[in-house]
Amino acid sequence: MSLILRAHVAAAAHQVIPVWPLHSFIAVNPLAGHESEHFDSVTDSPHRLTRDRAAYAADLARGRITAEDLAAALCERIPEIATAAISVGTNEVAATHIAVLDMTDAEWESPTAASHSLSWLDEYLSMWLAAFVNPHPIWPMPHKTEGFYGAWRQLAVRDPSLPRAARRILVGLPEQPDAGLAWALAQLGALPKSAKGLFRDELAFLPGWVGHIKWRAEKIGDIDLVSYLAVRLVLRSLLRLPAQLVAPSGGGDGQTETVRLRAERIAAKLTSGQPNKTDIAAVARILAHHPVPEHRFTWQKAFEIHYRTSVLESLNSTIESDAQPSTQVVMCIDPRSEGMRRHLEANEGIETVGFAGFFGVPVRFARFNARGAINSLPALLSARHSITELPTNDMLGQQQVARGRGRAAFRQALHVSDSSTVTPFAFAETTGWLFGISSALRTFAPTAHARLHRALVAGTEPISTTVTVDEAFTLEERARIAETGIRMMGLTQFAPLVVLAGHSSESMNNLYQSALDCGACGGNPGAANARAAAAIFNDLDVRDLLHERGIDIPAGSLFVAADHNTVSDVMSILDSHLIPSTHHDLLRQFGERQVAAANHLVRERATDLPGAAAGQRSKKLRARAHDWAEVYPELGLAGNAAMIVGPRRITRNVNLKRRVFLHSYETALDPDGTALESIMTAPLVVAQWINHQYYFSALNPATLGAGTKTVHNALDTIGVISGHSGDLRQGLPWQSLAAGNDLLHEPMRLTVIAEAPLARLGEVISRNLVLRNLLDNDWITLTARTDSDSAWNRYTPYGWTPTSTATKGQHL
Repeated sequence: MSLILRAHVAAAAHQVIPVWPLHSFIAVNPLAGHESEHFDSVTDSPHRLTRDRAAYAADLARGRITAEDLAAALCERIPEIATAAISVGTNEVAATHIAVLDMTDAEWESPTAASHSLSWLDEYLSMWLAAFVNPHPIWPMPHKTEGFYGAWRQLAVRDPSLPRAARRILVGLPEQPDAGLAWALAQLGALPKSAKGLFRDELAFLPGWVGHIKWRAEKIGDIDLVSYLAVRLVLRSLLRLPAQLVAPSGGGDGQTETVRLRAERIAAKLTSGQPNKTDIAAVARILAHHPVPEHRFTWQKAFEIHYRTSVLESLNSTIESDAQPSTQVVMCIDPRSEGMRRHLEANEGIETVGFAGFFGVPVRFARFNARGAINSLPALLSARHSITELPTNDMLGQQQVARGRGRAAFRQALHVSDSSTVTPFAFAETTGWLFGISSALRTFAPTAHARLHRALVAGTEPISTTVTVDEAFTLEERARIAETGIRMMGLTQFAPLVVLAGHSSESMNNLYQSALDCGACGGNPGAANARAAAAIFNDLDVRDLLHERGIDIPAGSLFVAADHNTVSDVMSILDSHLIPSTHHDLLRQFGERQVAAANHLVRERATDLPGAAAGQRSKKLRARAHDWAEVYPELGLAGNAAMIVGPRRITRNVNLKRRVFLHSYETALDPDGTALESIMTAPLVVAQWINHQYYFSALNPATLGAGTKTVHNALDTIGVISGHSGDLRQGLPWQSLAAGNDLLHEPMRLTVIAEAPLARLGEVISRNLVLRNLLDNDWITLTARTDSDSAWNRYTPYGWTPTSTATKGQHL
């Protein structure tokens, strides 16, 4: 029975998406469990899938959506009317024109986002879960070694919030969660064959906690969904709580008018108010193919097509540069890199490349003599290689580590004194004046406070180290990493200086700090990966093996690691002690150009940052990173809308407004399509996760987003709750998406644009179910061309079709 129950729980949890902790925030599509269904068919979801009609109407009025966009959307969604036309009066009218008139005229119920309300049972469980998973509680929870069910069973017998009769029964409950779950099912009269449906219903509540439990079961193992369901259903059976109802969908499926009434109105417009029955019937046949509940999805498609068309038009006018670069900068595909790449390339001799920010080196990284490590790799991968640092001067390194540990002990002592039960009273009396000065400085001079904090607490002495890639990877593994990276980046030549720029972010008082770091590095800074990759590319033995495989890196080409701070946009060169004097001039020149590019970019971003202003000084804008009251130190990936896979020449000199994931790719360097498949099945999937996280957080801030930061309370580094209890919030906070009530992010599904052979793209898609689900079911779109001389084609489940579609033709 235990194995059967666990199988039922696993099946019921199939659509549950793991929720990562805040310290390594990973963006995911919160509705990823539905990707095997068509996007427009996820009607049982209680969440909003589109915006309301008023928003689309406003877009139409200001030209953000046009009648042509609506016609193109109809052609994509309703193939039956793509080339059809009918006779109305004395005129032949395209079917799409009739449908567009209907869309701009017909009213439909606006979708409403589900509310964030919890029952008593959910509130009760959320408090127990918070107490159980908190890694640093002031009052440790007893019996944690017995698991969640076991600890609750031991402690709940003294819980005054439960009736005495229920507490007496708890004493005799089975000790193991599997047996407890079976007992609860028996009490509820649930048959084993119906258990899966019951479990699925129960897992629909507290989705944040349920998702985090699924993550913990896989990564930590201290709690699983069997123990959670055991507690939940035992409580339901003991207290005779009725089954809850999932909030009904606010999908806007209401239809206030019949097809006949809509047809009469449209026919009257087309015939100057004198339609006959034949005209009305002809129009009605068109409208029957596009019922009112479908309108919202067509509006959304038109919204996305308008953007896609503008991007495609900009790519057609690019000019290739023939200049040989003196410096190449490889940056993450993150949209925040697009602006920096554009401003860097304004300098002659600089070429940029887009590649996933972990640079193809998935590692578990620990600093020199550190007590912990981070998984600096994409969530799709598992850490199989661990690297650390070795100081170039061991004696000095040990001294610096000792001082660092002293500072760490000081910080821990402050935390304990400030948060334990009794000591805060004495702590405030003794040090309150000091922290009063610190708070004032932090408020009125945040940059000065940050410098002082680094000097007194964090330390200012960097340890000169190297990363231990030779110990972590065999020579063959290092060569394979280098070869794969070069082919995926599409590098056909190598400049004397190649900068591998990982990225990170910094901000004060920000629980979602890791959401601004590199997603390809597991929500961590990408510096460790950049350092490891530079060491691999500079390895002479690796270069010898690459030469045998047809890749020649000139002896004079040096790879250098850097960190791109996405708040200040300044790049810091890493491991500068390893750089030979032969490259100092090139590095100095790059540094000067990078600083100028960063200043231009910071001022450019100021036009979008709430509270900033165009022309504001770069220094003042960068100070936002140290201001503990600043809600918008940067906008992260807000606005992300597309991913372009192809050579840099098709996007160079194009202002994509920091909205596009840019992955370099050259067909000539990928004869068997391996690199293309890697890009399509890894970076593209991650970009889609990010895109849908922003999409659904913007449309459903109360359920799939994290709501407003103003009421957030942190559960250590696990996550946040709104208020003093409740569900663990999933998704992004409202302040990552909007300023006040105005969205900063345009909710659009990811538009993928690729320059690669269409047949090869089709083969990659056919081999990978995840891609077929995403594309065939309209979660993302793909537009591609074989080369710059070819026309753009759109992928459909039935093959490739030109992006422009005629709107007149055969009769229905």
